[in-house]
Amino acid sequence: MKKLYTFFIVSVLMFLCHSANAQRYSVGTNAVDWLTFATINVEASIAVSQHYSIHVGSELNPWTWRSGDQERQLQVRQNSYWGGVRYWPWHVYSGWWGGADLRYTVYNVGGVKERETEEGDAYGAGLYGGYSIMLNKWFNLDLGFGVWGGYKNYTRYACPLCGVRVDKGNKAFVVPDARVAIQLVF
Repeated sequence: MKKLYTFFIVSVLMFLCHSANAQRYSVGTNAVDWLTFATINVEASIAVSQHYSIHVGSELNPWTWRSGDQERQLQVRQNSYWGGVRYWPWHVYSGWWGGADLRYTVYNVGGVKERETEEGDAYGAGLYGGYSIMLNKWFNLDLGFGVWGGYKNYTRYACPLCGVRVDKGNKAFVVPDARVAIQLVF
């Protein structure tokens, strides 16, 4: 939780210390993440030119569903942090975009598709593309899809509560990532 507070403070300071002459900012949240077991998420960005913006974001999911019931417990807990850049061919916060980011996640997932549970940390990079629709002067609907992959250190358990270790190690991964976000642009 300390990392989340530090991330928030650094993000706020970044926006306050930057010249606001012709700059534009955005703050948004991704509905796809909210639908993934109520994952709280936020992304902030700053336009650094007509075609480029810098983005930082975080996801938090502290929930355990049906806690204490070994047969039915499930969780998709995580703390994720990322920072990246987007290129906008026409103009920032409008139209098509392509982007890349660096990402770090601490996770514990289990009981969703199978009884086995995996926990660990993952780090890597992502490539994304999408389209931002201007709804009005203040709000955008941001649609996007991409993949992020990298390397993860993990431990697998037989079930969410039993603590019986099945596997432990390191391996590469690639996962898809979708985005349907509402953004406040100012």
